[in-house]
Order: sequence, then C-alpha cells, then structure tokens
Amino acid sequence: MTVPNNKPKTMAGVLAMIAAADLSATKRRDMISSINRLCEMAGYSASNLPAEAGALRQALRKIHPAKFDVTAKTFSNLKSLLAAALQQVGVFDDMGRGSARRDPTWGALMEAVGSDQQLSNGLAAFANWCTLHGIAPGAVTDETVTLFSTWLETRTHCLKPRDVARRTPILWNEASAKFACWPKTNLSRIFFKAPRKRLPWDDLSESFRRDAEAYLGKRGSPDIFEDEAPLRPLAPTTLRQQSEHLRLAASVLVETGTNPADLGSLADLVEPKRFKTVLRHYHDVRPGKPSAFAVGIAKTLIQVAKHHVGASDDRLAELKALAAKLPAVPFDLTPKNKALLRQLESDKLRAKLFFLAEELLAEAAAKPEGTRLPFVKAQVAIAIDILLACPLRGENLIDLHWRRHFHEPDGSKRRLLLHIPAEETKTKTRDLTLEVPPDVSRRLRWYRRQILLGIDADPNGFLFATKGGGRKRQQTLTQQIIETIEKHVGIHMTPHQFRHLVATMYLDANPEDFQTPQAILHHASAKTTQIYAGSSSRRAGRAYSKILFEQREKLRIPPA
Repeated sequence: MTVPNNKPKTMAGVLAMIAAADLSATKRRDMISSINRLCEMAGYSASNLPAEAGALRQALRKIHPAKFDVTAKTFSNLKSLLAAALQQVGVFDDMGRGSARRDPTWGALMEAVGSDQQLSNGLAAFANWCTLHGIAPGAVTDETVTLFSTWLETRTHCLKPRDVARRTPILWNEASAKFACWPKTNLSRIFFKAPRKRLPWDDLSESFRRDAEAYLGKRGSPDIFEDEAPLRPLAPTTLRQQSEHLRLAASVLVETGTNPADLGSLADLVEPKRFKTVLRHYHDVRPGKPSAFAVGIAKTLIQVAKHHVGASDDRLAELKALAAKLPAVPFDLTPKNKALLRQLESDKLRAKLFFLAEELLAEAAAKPEGTRLPFVKAQVAIAIDILLACPLRGENLIDLHWRRHFHEPDGSKRRLLLHIPAEETKTKTRDLTLEVPPDVSRRLRWYRRQILLGIDADPNGFLFATKGGGRKRQQTLTQQIIETIEKHVGIHMTPHQFRHLVATMYLDANPEDFQTPQAILHHASAKTTQIYAGSSSRRAGRAYSKILFEQREKLRIPPA
C-alpha cells in the first residue's frame, strides 16, 4: 500500500486530522481521548511524539498501566482506538484480519492448519498480508518474508514485529513438513542480531587465550603461598566480568591497529601505551563524563599487572597514575536507582508493592478445588515477600533450600530463622542470620504445603523449584519478578533494587544508624553502606521542615 502524501508528522497532526474527519461524534471523541491519554501516560505532549510506527511502539512499551490505575482491558481498548485513529489518517495500514480465510487459495491452506493452533495463529498475519498484496502461496520466497517484516515494523501497530517475522519462516517450514497441501518452499530463518562490535575470543592468539585462562584460574583459586597472591578468590560473577574486560581490551587494541599476533600474553595489555589506548577509547564514549566501566576495566588490568605479570612498583605506579586521570565515579546510587526510589516515595505505589505478595497468593489460592495452583505466581509472591523482609542478593535468593537454610528452633508453627553460611555469601567472612517476620513465615509454610507438593517438588528442598524439583534458573525468576511488578505496581524494579529500598526506608526512619542496614544487607565494610548517605539532604530537609512547622505554630498570633 502506498503511503499518503499528507501523512501527519506528529500526534498533534493526527489529532487535527481526526477532529476534521468524517466520523461519528462518539468515535471522534473516543479516538481523541485515547490519543491524549496514551500521550500523557507515555510522558509526551502530542506535538513532541512522532506519528511513526517505531516511535509509537517505543512510547507504548514505556507505559506500565498499573502505575496509572488503568486495567489491562482498558489499556487494550486505548491501544485499539489509537490504531484505528492511525489507520484513519494513513499512518498505519489495515492488518487485513480474516483476509486469508476468505481467499480461495490461502483459505484452503489456513483451514488445513486450523487444527494446530500454534501454526494457525502464528501464520495468520503473514497469510493476511500476502492476500492483501496478491501473493499466492506458491510465490512465497525469502524476499516475501523480508518485505513482510519491513511492513510490520513501519506500517502496523504490532508491538513485537521482529518476533512475528522471526517465527514466520520457522512456522512455514513446520507447516510444509506437516501438511501435504502446504507449498514445499523452504524459507530461510531471519536474524536481527547486530554484528558483534568486538572480537570473539577465537580471533585472539592461542597464547593470549591460554594466558588469560591461567590468570582467571589463579584469581578463582589463589595460591596463598605465592608472592603477591591476592587475599581471597574472586566470585564467579567477578571472574566473568574480568574475562570480558580482557577480551574487550584486546579487541580495542586490534581495532586501533595492533596486530592480533602481537598480543601474545596479558603482559601486552598492560604496557603503558596500550593501557592508555584502552582507557582513552572507553573515556571517549562519553568525553569528560564519569564511566564506571572505564574505571572497572582499568582496575582489572592493574590487577593483571600486579598479580599475574609481576610488574615492578614503578610500572604499577605509572598505570595507577594513568587510571587516576579518568573522571571519578561518584560514590552514590546510580540515576536509575535514584529514580526508582523517587517513584516509591508515593504511598500508593509503596502500598501496591508491600501488599503484592498477599494479593498474588490470594489469587493463587482462589483456584477451584481439584485444579493445580498457579505455581509461578506463588513463587514470585514468595520471592517478593522474602526480598522485602530479608533483602538477599539474587544468587542467595535463588539458592534458598528449606532444609539447609531455614530453622524452626521453637517448633513448626513458631519462629522461623533464615541462616546462610559464610561460604555462601558474597563476602565469605561471616554467616548471615535473619528472623523471618511471622506473616511471611506463615505464607512460606503454606507455599511449601500447597505449591511445592503440587508440582511434585520436595517441600524440604529448593524453595524456587521447577516442576519435578530442580532449581529454577536465577535469570528466569528475576525476569518473572520484574514482569509481575511492572504489571501490578507499574514500575520497573529488579530483585537487587529491593536492597536499596530497604536501606533507604530504614535510614529515613533512623538517620544516624548505618550499622543496622549494614548488617541487614550483609556489607563487609561500613563504607559500602555509606552509599545511601546521598539521601541525607532529603532527610535533613524533612527534619528542618518539621522544626519550621513547629516554630510557626508556636509563634502563630491568635485571632483577635
């Protein structure tokens, strides 16, 4: 379909065209209202939001309906009215729903796959588009799929066009293999991954890779009797991070003219001139701005020089002097974390978050008798319950095991203690022991009886189990928590950000007591907990406002 010449540039233009369109008063009112409401929810004015599929898709993804007390049904209706308005003014094309089933050729094929819901639903949009563009089933090629993908991205309101396009050739080939009537053209898969910006390990010399493996092995299990040996082993996450730092540093040098063969060992990375090249590259991404990544890669290379290469004191001093020239990273919460904590200043949002676990478990328990309870919803509820009461790190949360980590010193209906041995903590220095609040203990015990037994998992085993009893992956639980909070509370919040919330809430109530949040968060150093001191100006302002109010009331002149 051709794009109209008078297509509006912004949503303000769309509003003007809808106001002048030949529509019923009710439809015109509803379309204008939906556009204004969605622009408001996305944080745009109509004149600033481009009337283009990509920009609108991005704006809609930012909206969390729960934040505005908008139900999923109402949000769906608002998006439908927006799509209708954009079709009315020529920004979007009609998706042609049902066109393929009414076409003699495509209709027979879609009827054949009708018994397979995945194929029927997954191929419907492609078949409808082919019908509208006069493309017969036998004429479908890889180029057809590419054109369909472009159309989805630029001329429709499809929220995940790449997912639809990526699935299309896979489902087409599956239908071809399963149904004799389906064309036997084999379509190539579509990939949207951007080309790798940095060299993979395989493109670096074998001697460099071996040296990197030797260094990482040494840092994972240091020999305490070796000269300049590190005091303690690095955590697996830190080892992965340092491995990536080494690969990226080598990639930057190759991109700036170094022959990969000249990088035979890690010693070649920490030569001062090359060290400076790497730091300059990452500093120039945002010139003059603090970069935690640039500082991190500098620290990794300095540790390589000290613990592996055996650099002299003068060489180490030179490397440290170069690293010191990078803009200092503020010892403070990141802007993203600060923005989340500002959102949670709202009593309404905090209430939604604090009572979310109870709400989800009530929904899970309300399933009709004889049906399996929704265990994912219950697991997310328990995870949120624990994170609010005992703000654990993600790796400790996912690894919770009833028999290993929970203790009932006074019996199965009384106190519940959470105990994580020192060797399982990040600091490796001391045990972490917390008393679980009574209401959370009660929900945990219900979850073990009703949910874990219901999925054939051991109630005395892993708390976050899969069907059959295996431990759930940390990434899976993290994503489920994020999506649930977005849906019900309307904010983007990761499990780790519960730690920031807990510390900030406690310090708001007890501004002078940094020792308690240090113990709760299990920080090895009091300095780490001082990151939350950045909110002290707000606490000071609140304290002063209270004094000012009291003084005003005291000095208020009574009426004559």
